Amino acid sequence: ITMYLAKAFTKNSLKTIGEHFGGRDHTTVIHSCQTVKDLMDTDGVFRENVLELQQKVQLAAM
Repeated sequence: ITMYLAKAFTKNSLKTIGEHFGGRDHTTVIHSCQTVKDLMDTDGVFRENVLELQQKVQLAAM
């Protein structure tokens, strides 16, 4: 979820995001983001949790 949020809320490249998460490859970031999207499509509770986190990040950024 944190990679998904980093991609959504920063202009960092996938490579940079991966580096911040323990030197992960950009393809790991792509896979993580797709996994979050897929889970949001199929699991309502998960989707609500992610949306709540997104709102909290947006508020904290103000």
